[in-house]
This record gives sequence, C-alpha cells and structure tokens, in this order.
Amino acid sequence: MKGIIFVELVRFFEETQSPAFADAVILASESKSEGAYTVHANYPATEAVTLLVIAAEMLGIDAVESCRQFGHFLFQRFVKLYPNIIHEYKTAEDMLTFVGRHIHHEVRILYPDARTPQIGAESSDGILKLSYASHRAMAPLALGLIEACMSHFEDERVLTWQFTNENRAAEFTLRQAAHV
Repeated sequence: MKGIIFVELVRFFEETQSPAFADAVILASESKSEGAYTVHANYPATEAVTLLVIAAEMLGIDAVESCRQFGHFLFQRFVKLYPNIIHEYKTAEDMLTFVGRHIHHEVRILYPDARTPQIGAESSDGILKLSYASHRAMAPLALGLIEACMSHFEDERVLTWQFTNENRAAEFTLRQAAHV
C-alpha cells in the first residue's frame, strides 16, 4: 500500500486524537517501520489494518468504525491535496461513477506500482450501484470515502452497503429516500 495512506493515517490519529495517541498506536503495533512512513514508499496493507484495529481498541470502538472514520478524514485530505481532480466533478455521482476509470488512473500515473481497488459503477433511474473489490480488507475505508464524498457534494440520497469476503469486497447503493 502506498505510503501516502500511511502518512495520512498517522495525521488522522494526530489530528483526531493527539500526537501522543498516534505514537502509542504505532508503538503498540510493533511495526518494522516504527511509524517512519514516506509518501512514495510501499508498506504492507496489513500494517494499516493493524494500526486501525489498535486505535479502535484504544478508543473502545469497532475496527470497522475506525476504518470508516479514516475514510471520512482521507476524503477531506484528498480535497486539499488534489483539488484539481476533485473539483472536476459537480456531483457525488459524477465522482463516484468515474473513480475507477479516472481517479484510480491518475493514482497509477502518480504511483505506477499502485494496486488500486476495482470499482464498478452502474446508474439507472436515480439509483447508483457501486461495486468494490480489493486484495486489501479495506471496504469500510471505501464506505467512509463514499459518505464523505456524498457530504462534500451535498448528496442527500440514502446509502446502503454490504461488505463481503472479509471486507475485501462491498456493494454500495445510493437511492432517493422513500417518501412516506
């Protein structure tokens, strides 16, 4: 997994909790890198999962929730780091529909060795269905990214999801709320 995710994960711990919390999570993880992450290096995805699980345990929350919260944080960082990409889109659906073809293409240009998740999108009658598949157990991160994208573009549709394959795959559906 690209180092930028690890750099942002440490920033997430520091900004949402404290630098001391980030240090405690890294120390408890007993990682080989000892938290010395660089943007362009590669690290095992399992190390990111371990950091998120340890942080969740320290905070007394579910690991899936920890990963989801990181997704929210990461989207906001992407807005700051890559405004030229984010601002190309006018709606959440535009962005989510093209994430696999455009954004992940841009990621592979910046980081040729990156292994991005496979994202599929199908839109019909105001319903957007997204499929997510990865060799990493990070579907809850995708959930947080999608929720933050919807919030950023003020998309008020209802989002439902189902994780499968030990959080390596997911199906997401955005649809208008049923009016009662």
